[in-house]
Amino acid sequence: MSSQSEQNLASPLVSIILPVFNGETQVASVVQELTKQAFSDYEIVLVDDGSTDSTRSVAENIARQVDRLRVVSISHGGASHARNVGIQGARGSVIFFAEADCVYDSDYLQKAVACLLADERVSAVCLTGAPLMLRSTLATKCIDIENKIQHKLLEQGRIKPFYAWVYRKSALETVGGFDETLFQGEDKDLFRRVEASNFLVAWIPGIHWRHERDQTLAELAAKWFKRGQSRVLFVMKHRLLGDMAKALAPLWLTVLGIALLFVYPVAGALLLSAVLAAFLYRTVRTASIAWDRVEKKRYLAYYLPFLLVRNFSSGLGYTVGVLRMGLGMGVEV
Repeated sequence: MSSQSEQNLASPLVSIILPVFNGETQVASVVQELTKQAFSDYEIVLVDDGSTDSTRSVAENIARQVDRLRVVSISHGGASHARNVGIQGARGSVIFFAEADCVYDSDYLQKAVACLLADERVSAVCLTGAPLMLRSTLATKCIDIENKIQHKLLEQGRIKPFYAWVYRKSALETVGGFDETLFQGEDKDLFRRVEASNFLVAWIPGIHWRHERDQTLAELAAKWFKRGQSRVLFVMKHRLLGDMAKALAPLWLTVLGIALLFVYPVAGALLLSAVLAAFLYRTVRTASIAWDRVEKKRYLAYYLPFLLVRNFSSGLGYTVGVLRMGLGMGVEV
């Protein structure tokens, strides 16, 4: 290794933090994918979060072949704890939080770093992405539609960036890194705290990475339910009670409407009609926003059942999460 290369590895500009838990089958491909970045002044800090499989030994074997890879092993504490450990051991002044189920464009880091170097006031960079569609299903089509809507609303300035995976290390140290008591929404919590501390966030439009998502509605329903349970902590921390009420209302208004059918049939029917009308309105509104971004317009018809399943799954998850907190049982992660 040349002395220049040794110097770059000792003090790289960017530290890529990669938390892994029981990912023995993923580690090699993820590291290989990250080493394809056109920007070369970086290190990879792989944090093995107490894996019970052979993740650690596989990663250490890879590290013998990939100079820029360092492996840190810790007791299992969750992704937030793993990322905080990675921040503490990072040599770079710029931190990129990579994920094992994402595929990044080769110029991802190049664009992010250029944005930070162009303006010293910018401390976080949001590079938007898209779902990785491995199969064409109702679920993947609807996720793709929602992603297209997000991009359009961002371009029109109707919403602002709400996440980032590239930060200046100094900004992360100022806000204290990830909140390790959160197990859902922790990335948005960090982003909110960075913004609240008056650090500027830059947005690079377009698609720069793809995230592997569940491919069927049943898989998504299970994830939405679990996410709703653990997201209660994030909602309470940021007092987003209105958002939780929106998630709970469709489920419990439907339950109330069904119950009323047996006592006050007219009132029950009216309430159920109102719930359905609200779903139809949201579906039509979504279709109108996404119309010019969706090539096959018939896919927009899939959005109503997708929306119904998501709202009821999330609402049930929120309900269980609130009940567990009320009973002092804590939330499931």
